[in-house]
Amino acid sequence: MSTRDYVLVLLVIAVFCLSFFGTRMMHRLAGRYQWVVLPRADRWHKKPTALHGGVGFYPAFFLGICWVLVQTFETQWSIQDMLTSPPHAMSLTAAMLLGSLLMFGVGLWDDLKQLRPATKLLCQLVAASLFVGMGGVFPMTGIVTCDILVTYFWFVGITNAVNMLDNMDGLASGVTILAATTVVMLAIQTPPEASRSALAVPLGLVFIAALGGFWVHNRPPASIFMGDSGSLFIGYVLAALAVPSPLNGFMGIGMVGGGLGPVLALLIPATVLAIPIFDTTLVTITRAWRAQKASQGGRDHSSHRLVGLGLSEKKAVWVLYALAALGGTVAVLLQRFPDQSLPLCGFFGLILVLTGVYLGHVKVQIANPGRVPPAWTPLVTTILYKRHAAEMLLDTMLIITCFYGAYLLRFDGAGSPLIMQAKIHALPLVVASCLLADFLAGIYRGQWRLISVADLPHHIAGVCGGVALSLALVMLTSHGESSHSYSVYVIFGLLLLLAQVGSRLSFRLLDALFFRQRAYVTSADKIPVLIYGAGKAGKLLHDEVVFNPQMRAHVIVGFVDDDTKRVGRKLCGVPIQHGPEWLRQPWHHTPEIWISSQLISDKQAHQLANQWPEKAAVRRLKLQMEFVSDDRPGLTQA
Repeated sequence: MSTRDYVLVLLVIAVFCLSFFGTRMMHRLAGRYQWVVLPRADRWHKKPTALHGGVGFYPAFFLGICWVLVQTFETQWSIQDMLTSPPHAMSLTAAMLLGSLLMFGVGLWDDLKQLRPATKLLCQLVAASLFVGMGGVFPMTGIVTCDILVTYFWFVGITNAVNMLDNMDGLASGVTILAATTVVMLAIQTPPEASRSALAVPLGLVFIAALGGFWVHNRPPASIFMGDSGSLFIGYVLAALAVPSPLNGFMGIGMVGGGLGPVLALLIPATVLAIPIFDTTLVTITRAWRAQKASQGGRDHSSHRLVGLGLSEKKAVWVLYALAALGGTVAVLLQRFPDQSLPLCGFFGLILVLTGVYLGHVKVQIANPGRVPPAWTPLVTTILYKRHAAEMLLDTMLIITCFYGAYLLRFDGAGSPLIMQAKIHALPLVVASCLLADFLAGIYRGQWRLISVADLPHHIAGVCGGVALSLALVMLTSHGESSHSYSVYVIFGLLLLLAQVGSRLSFRLLDALFFRQRAYVTSADKIPVLIYGAGKAGKLLHDEVVFNPQMRAHVIVGFVDDDTKRVGRKLCGVPIQHGPEWLRQPWHHTPEIWISSQLISDKQAHQLANQWPEKAAVRRLKLQMEFVSDDRPGLTQA
């Protein structure tokens, strides 16, 4: 390591320590002067918690960035250079520092006096103007006005997204640390000629150290909240660091050829910050359906929905950490393998879409019955649910991703320009053919969340018909050109079948995982149940107990069966044993025995129940048809 690297390491340690002790001091002052936020109906925390954590760690960040500016100025540029033509990266760093100071002040004032949303938006635009004015603009379209508008939208969107993500202990700070770490990794991979001006590495490390000192106090269970003084400033800084600019060596996008540079200029930053964007999008859409303002506080964020599925708060936060880390990994792969950018983004986007649709069905907040939904809500509901347009949009993503993936697998990630042109020519025909075949096969007449083995023939017919029709149309329109590969369509069909069936089965898989988590996470407080009979009826009874909210007081601990071929195996993840084997197990409470099959007599169950010191209760599962009413003339009840 060079002397400069040692200095940077010492700086990071110093910033972390300053942030750690600054946050601890604010925690003590908050307790003394009652700077606390009380529990509210639209907030998640359940006890008074110290506020103004941003005041504790922002000075560490500010001083660290100032030190980086001074050191960079002394080692790389002369006073004459600074006076005549200030380096672009230095100017952007100064603009980012001033903008962060403005956002910190606005957030602190909002914590104290509650600013109006319009006032905060105006201040966010002013802070963004500082960075944009120094040339920090997305290099996308080449049209200055469009690029500037995209940059303004980026700053405002990310700043508010991070602010909204600050809804559970350690969530916003942890996700921001992961995103900043990804930015540092992307900046390290920049070409050598950009390393002289790329300051994102020391700036990002200082930012991470300042947030790390605060995260120690903010991780679950949090002893202090950052407040808007922290969330607004870290959202602004993160947005500035993620804009491809001389500050980060344009994230290496300049090395990408073939016209992919402008696309990656937006895809890579969006992937880095996928979780704040995902959470804000989910909240905005679901609140719009409920005719609720997106800016209004609520307990309907992605983290709250994960808790509603049965996860603990800590596990819910770590699930979002994992998704943020996955987004950072995809961003690094996009930089290193730009030719595979579309399948990579399609794969990650598919995960987020499926997760968002699944979480959107979780009920965590009761709608206000007095609030009238807007006129367009029934139309949107009809389009998305009754017409299955959402499934068709998802299948369109799957078709495009699988088609590109098939070409990558067939040609080992590369291909001649003629092959790439053939792929682009065939894509619209493939999408239209596959969607038409799926529709004719009856895929969109089924229920996505209740897919079963009986639905597989429809999916196989739809995929086979779509591949055959698309290949026929491609051959007809291309007049038999040799640039089209038949093997690509075979690979494409296999990938598409796996993707379509897997996407629909994913909901059932998530249901099983989350409901099992909900069933067993607090099993010590529940009534243990042994199901007598490990056949189809036993599985039916197990699923009823796991998925029925009215049976949450019970937990299935195992199956009892007299068939030696089944003993020692598992059904639905729980063991199957003989009755005497269960008697040898340590029991805190006497279990109940539930008979699942008509082939098992009451006598068999009672013989087992009588062997416990306290006789076990015995129940039997019965399915019966009840006569309700029938107004047809001449029909009498038997």
